[in-house]
Amino acid sequence: MESVIAKGKEKTVLIGSAIVNTGTIQVTADRIELSGKDYNDMVCVGNVMVKDDSKGFQLTAAHVVYTRDTEVGIAENQVQIDDSKNNLLLKAEWVQFDQKQSILVARIAVHILKEDFAVRAEFARYDRNDESLQLSGAPVALNSDGKLSAEYMSGKADLNDLSLSGDVSGSISTTKNEAAPQDQQNTAEGTSP
Repeated sequence: MESVIAKGKEKTVLIGSAIVNTGTIQVTADRIELSGKDYNDMVCVGNVMVKDDSKGFQLTAAHVVYTRDTEVGIAENQVQIDDSKNNLLLKAEWVQFDQKQSILVARIAVHILKEDFAVRAEFARYDRNDESLQLSGAPVALNSDGKLSAEYMSGKADLNDLSLSGDVSGSISTTKNEAAPQDQQNTAEGTSP
């Protein structure tokens, strides 16, 4: 531990398996620097984990800057968020997380995984309260039934509950009803209106 107590420049640096508890949040890292009034500002470097069991939230990253009074942080480099409350995993290179509002804004190589659903995009906004997503930057969503791409997607983390806009393309497979008699199946071949 290192401390600077000069007036107006107070800071404490915790080095080696550092742990800071603030409210329901626990932060661990190789190095944590606390500064500002009442040590409100945290800079965490190396094997950073931000965990809030009460909200089902766990974040890992290489670098995190966190402000304790606003409960807003920015995580960079191989960020992974496990939202156990909603059974969702988010990966990106940059994420702003707001613990009070339960909102995540992710940029660069964003991947979101949930049960039978996956999406990738360059930008995502995810509201953990209602599980809503807003995706842009060539988003592609897929599940076992198909794959869709668009300029913009919004909705829930489910291929069937996404609104698509812009240049939309994709493929969806449907299961054939094996019980239907052959003569009742409609075909477009050889028919005209």
